[in-house]
Amino acid sequence: MENSENILQPENSVITSEQVKTYLLETSKWGKFIAIVGFVGLGLLVLFSLFFMFGFSKMGMMPQGVNFPVGALGIIYIGIAVLYYFPISYLFRFSVQIRKGLDTNESQSIIIGFESLKSLFKFMGITTIVILSIYALVLLIAIPMGLMM
Repeated sequence: MENSENILQPENSVITSEQVKTYLLETSKWGKFIAIVGFVGLGLLVLFSLFFMFGFSKMGMMPQGVNFPVGALGIIYIGIAVLYYFPISYLFRFSVQIRKGLDTNESQSIIIGFESLKSLFKFMGITTIVILSIYALVLLIAIPMGLMM
């Protein structure tokens, strides 16, 4: 039996199911909110990194208990900010394009939105693999070192 609720039409694919449109609009709103909060957090992260790199050195202060060069900590924060930018921008682009596509019934915007969502998941998957690999490497080094002591 053929599915009576087609989500996409074959030619000029536009979403026809009202329930799917409602879900995508709500997802778009939350995604945009999360992305905007992410951009604000990204800005704060960059400000903190600049403060670590230049503020502490100008004041001649070192945070108590930190035995790490504060300038290097600022550079690490900048690296984290650069890494954090990509998933936020993918999420924002997804939200804006899906909303635009649903409002104007334009299939190209919906396709671009889902392409951004695909890129977001791909980025998060690769990042997860890298982090799990680092954890495995640390364990492979730490366990033999612990046994030697």
